Amino acid sequence: MRAAPDYEAALENQMQMGALVQTFETSRYWVKVQAEDYTGWVTELSLSFISDEQKEAYLAASKWICITEYSRVREAPSERSAPMCDITMGDILRQTGESDGAWTGVLLPDGRRGWVLSHELMDFRLWAESRSGSACSADPSVRGGLEAPGRMESEFCAREICRLACSLAGTPYMWGGNTVKYFDCSGLVKFCFFMNGILLPRNASQQQKCGTPVSDGDYKPGDLLFFGSAKPFKVTHVGIYIGDGRFVHSSQLVRINSLAGYDRKVVAASRIIGNIDNGKGAQTLLRSPWYFGQNGSEE
Repeated sequence: MRAAPDYEAALENQMQMGALVQTFETSRYWVKVQAEDYTGWVTELSLSFISDEQKEAYLAASKWICITEYSRVREAPSERSAPMCDITMGDILRQTGESDGAWTGVLLPDGRRGWVLSHELMDFRLWAESRSGSACSADPSVRGGLEAPGRMESEFCAREICRLACSLAGTPYMWGGNTVKYFDCSGLVKFCFFMNGILLPRNASQQQKCGTPVSDGDYKPGDLLFFGSAKPFKVTHVGIYIGDGRFVHSSQLVRINSLAGYDRKVVAASRIIGNIDNGKGAQTLLRSPWYFGQNGSEE
C-alpha cells in the first residue's frame, strides 16, 4: 500500500494474502483501498475484486491460515509439483475440502486451486478461537460465555508474543513492512499481536493509545515501549518488552536490545494484554468484521 498511485511513492503498509480491503477511487492501474484502519494505493493486479454478496460468503467460508514462516502452494500434492506461489505466516486461503494425507487443497484469491503441506496450515476459525482466550478480553462473550481469562492466560499470551517476536530476529527492516519477509517497528508489533489473536492499529503513534499506560519500571513481558521525544511528546519508534530489561524491535533489522544500553529513552509504555475490546484500539480478531462475519449466526 503506497501513499500515492506511483511506484516511487512511499511504501506505507503491506497486506497479507486473503485480507479484505474496501476499494475507492482508481488512477490508471492503481486502486485506492482501505484495510482495517489504513488507507493506501495498490496495483489492480494485487487485488481480486468481489461483490458485497461475495464478501459475506467469503467471511462465512471455511479458510486456512498459514502457521509456518514460509510455505509454497503447488499444482499437485507433491514436492515435485510445480510451485504456483509462495505464502507466508498469516496468509489466509479458502478451503476446498480436498486432502491427500500430507497435503491439503487450497483456493487462492484469484480462483486457482493448489496444494499445501497440511502441517503448515490450520483452520482459521479454530486457530482464532484457540487464541481468543489468550487475548484476555474483558468481554467473556468472546469465549462463548466463559469467565474472563486469568493471570496464567495473560502470561501465556505475553510469552507467545515475545517468543514469536524474538524468533524473527534478523528479519530485514523495510519502511511499511508488515510480513515475515520485512518489518518496520510498528509492523513487527502488529504482526506478533495478530498471530496471537489481537488486532492493533498499524502505526506506533496509534498503538501508543491502546491498552493502559504503564509506569517506568513496572514493565511486564508483552508491554509495548515507545520511543521519541517527551517535549513535545512524539512517538517515533516502538518495541516489545521481553523482561530482564530487554526489548525486541525492528531497527535496521529485528533485534533484541537492553534498555540500559539503548541510545533512546522510553517516552511511554502501554499494556495491551488484558485490555482488549474496551474501545481503546485493541480488538480480538474474532470480533473483527474484516475477518469474521459478525451477525448472530457467525458469532
